[in-house]
Amino acid sequence: MEALMNELVEEILLRLPPGDPSSLARAAVVCKRWCRIISDRGFRRRFVRRHPTPPVLGLLANLRDGDIDDHNDFDFVARFVPATPFCPRFPDHRDRCALDARHGRVLLTTTPWGSDLEVWDPVTDVLWELAPHPRYLGDPFSWNATVLCADHGVCDHLDCHLGRFVVVFLDSDTGTMRVHLYLSEAAAWSPPMYGPQSTVHGVETLPTALVGNALYFLIDATQSILECDLATMNMSVIPLPPEHFVDFAVLTTMEDGQLGFARIVGSKLLLWSMKMDPEGHAGWSQVRVLELETLLPADAFPISDDYVGFAHGVGVFFVPTEDRQSIFSIDLNSGWVRNEDCGDGQTHGVVPYTSFYTPDFHQYSVAPV
Repeated sequence: MEALMNELVEEILLRLPPGDPSSLARAAVVCKRWCRIISDRGFRRRFVRRHPTPPVLGLLANLRDGDIDDHNDFDFVARFVPATPFCPRFPDHRDRCALDARHGRVLLTTTPWGSDLEVWDPVTDVLWELAPHPRYLGDPFSWNATVLCADHGVCDHLDCHLGRFVVVFLDSDTGTMRVHLYLSEAAAWSPPMYGPQSTVHGVETLPTALVGNALYFLIDATQSILECDLATMNMSVIPLPPEHFVDFAVLTTMEDGQLGFARIVGSKLLLWSMKMDPEGHAGWSQVRVLELETLLPADAFPISDDYVGFAHGVGVFFVPTEDRQSIFSIDLNSGWVRNEDCGDGQTHGVVPYTSFYTPDFHQYSVAPV
């Protein structure tokens, strides 16, 4: 190996698996030469360009202790459950729930029920406490929020988790859908931007989907979707098909770049994709049915339809058992199934976390060979 040029060593190291950051750490301590190569910022960018899809490093499980029927008990914890060797130094955020995750950041809300919002970077363990979000006069449960890179549309998101971010906050105050933006540079909320009339059941606090420059929220007890164009801030409502209606759905992104959604009905996971007709009207077509009985072990049943998690860009679903004690991940591409160990407590929703992790090795002392 000493006879190889640095360029050849780098080509070998670039092929290490992106979902196992410990492999980079082991390679970095081989010798000072390898450490210098891996620590170089150019190597990091070439590494993520070679692996264009960020891996699922883990998931945020919203756990709750005690009797779930005791509505006075809000003992929640947002726990990072690793899916790779990576794990943040402090995986538990007590009295918090995870709302959404995107571009290397996680949006947390304090409990009970959204008194404050925080943005957390699990890789660097940096936590930003946001200014108090806009107070709404309507239903205190009719709101949702998400976080994304402030330079979306021009950023390649390869190494932007330390850059600027924006939080999009949606609620249905005063009978109208409205959006506020929190800009990290200004550390303040924007004035409200108003959209369509509020639906009967308001806004659902469920993970969003980002397709192109459009952000999508589930609303009206998952019977409709609110589309928000981030460039123009125009908002419109897209109805979901009534077939096989259940109380929960999850927004997805399809392989062809279209918006989709999924629902659990009985022992089936139904996948739908949105198609636009020549007049620009949205329609839906069922594109796939997963028979969970053939994928999951027998002890996974009965399956709960209270929530489903989805990792955008990698096609991995997370489905819970009815007692909320177990979460199973299903990789659509490989059919691989795994039982995710979330620890004690009942799980009330999951938020997958996808990101690249290439540690900074300059802090380590490496003996020469």
